Amino acid sequence: DGLHQLKVDAICGFATLLPIELPAFTIPFIERIRPQLMLISETEIWPLLLDTLHRKNVPYGIINGRINEKTVRLMRVAWSMFEPAISNMAFVFPQEKQYQRRFKILGIDTGKQQTLGCFKYDIAEAAPDGSRIRSKAGIAQDHPVLLFGSTHPGEEELILDALEPLWNNLNATVVIAPRHVKRIDELESLLKKRKLDYQKLSDKPGEVKRILLVDTMGELRNLYAISALAFVGGSLIKRGGHNLMEPAAFAKPIITGPNTFNFRYEMMALNRAQAVITVNNSHELRETISKWMNNHDEFAQFGTRARQVLDSMSGACHRTVASLQKMNLLPLCQTPK
Repeated sequence: DGLHQLKVDAICGFATLLPIELPAFTIPFIERIRPQLMLISETEIWPLLLDTLHRKNVPYGIINGRINEKTVRLMRVAWSMFEPAISNMAFVFPQEKQYQRRFKILGIDTGKQQTLGCFKYDIAEAAPDGSRIRSKAGIAQDHPVLLFGSTHPGEEELILDALEPLWNNLNATVVIAPRHVKRIDELESLLKKRKLDYQKLSDKPGEVKRILLVDTMGELRNLYAISALAFVGGSLIKRGGHNLMEPAAFAKPIITGPNTFNFRYEMMALNRAQAVITVNNSHELRETISKWMNNHDEFAQFGTRARQVLDSMSGACHRTVASLQKMNLLPLCQTPK
């Protein structure tokens, strides 16, 4: 899970779960860690925790903020519970204007808000070692990778329907990385039912013949890095999509379904730059893959444009640090280059 990954990556000095929202747990927790500032990423609003911070004169606010309409409605219904926590926020830094408008509906004045962009666009890490990733996954060094990332129930069937007529001529390794690895048994049953050969990543395959099924966590970024064509899931079904900028970071051509309502801003930018391909069903997905099979170079240009879009949207992390320093909530320090 996320906490485990934080500890493994060792990217912070201390990591723990928040306490249960009861005074007997929350107050001792705050007294023990003695925070000077609380930064809430996106929209984690815990009324008792934030009220406790306010009573102890600890400033708090939202960074990288996003909030959907459903959450706004729920908070307004339970306004007496959420009002103190929200009204006492020192600042809110939304990712984009639509989120700023929603926070304003909740009573957060525009004077407390600054629209600073999204952290997910600030990708400064070096590209991973593609050769090592391929060796670990059992994928030949010169074999193209067709990746289906963050897939959901109902999507894999559509993907396999699209691939069905293409298998004989498809000179690529198909990688399926479900959003939730607990669904692996379900996907294995689906592949067996269709009589499709596959290997699982956890088995450390020597050579993947046709399909690699990703059944371990934390692999998607590396797999995007070695892909030749990337489908971002949660979009052929009504899930709202997933982070389109992960493959864009590696200049990979991106395919998505029509349901990307959680990433409207990203889709607008990618569409303006002709940097994403949208398919509405398995038939259109099959046609797109077929075109890619015959013209890799044309599709590579989609990836180049996607990376340019990402570069134009980056910088939110530095802007957030600068704003907090200007508010005297963070000490001045040397800004990373």
